[in-house]
Amino acid sequence: MLLRAFAKINLDLRILGRRKDGYHEVQTILQTIDWWDEIHLEPAARFHFSGPGTPEDETNLVVRAVRAYERVSGAEAPVEIRLTKNIPAGRGLGGGSSDAAVTMMGLQRLFKRALEPADVFRELRQLGSDVPFFTIGGKAEGTGRGDEVGRLDDETGYWLVLVDPALSISTAEAYSWLTVSSRSNTIEGFRGQWVNDFEGPVFKRYPELAGIRDELVKLGAFRAALSGSGSAVFGQFTDQAEARGAEMALGARFGVKVTKPLPRLEYFQRMIEE
Repeated sequence: MLLRAFAKINLDLRILGRRKDGYHEVQTILQTIDWWDEIHLEPAARFHFSGPGTPEDETNLVVRAVRAYERVSGAEAPVEIRLTKNIPAGRGLGGGSSDAAVTMMGLQRLFKRALEPADVFRELRQLGSDVPFFTIGGKAEGTGRGDEVGRLDDETGYWLVLVDPALSISTAEAYSWLTVSSRSNTIEGFRGQWVNDFEGPVFKRYPELAGIRDELVKLGAFRAALSGSGSAVFGQFTDQAEARGAEMALGARFGVKVTKPLPRLEYFQRMIEE
């Protein structure tokens, strides 16, 4: 079985304050995109995981997803899993979270055992705040810690230029840079002017990322922004030719990926190949 674990961007991201449990209250719009990691599952005598370029121990989110499946199902998962990473870590693209969610869904399919959705969501929330989003894909709204997700109507009429500055930013560290003045105090106008509250503190420390955003706009993007806590910056283009032109202009200095938003139906159609 081949699984495709697709990346995401945050079209909007507001940090509304710190919660009593120590996490931050988040309001965000997430969108899956057509760029993926590959996860191969094959029945085996016992569990084995390999993922070149990633931790191959119990800290890997794929391995943690397997352990979560075993807890909920009450059975061991005798499977060989091979992970091929394409989505770079520390860029705000959700690659590790997607790997975890898709692994959990793939194991249920492989072993023909459907688990209770409430149990699955509970386990996925423990793996990461944005992990549950990857069980619904498409365009969605995230609230709470970002782990309470609701479907939104898909919008796919644009191209995306993703710029990777070869810089890894820890989400936890980015949260520590937030100040009261850099956070949103209200969700009013949430679907009006798009914002990302991480841009202020992240761009202050890495002004080159603000430069990438501005350059994308000059190259024709109708909007450019940081994804998540960064470091990837995306530009939205109505015209494919302009998107390709931006790729050529930026490709000599940065990693650049031209792609599209991935609607929910296509997300699930392409996720699993048996």
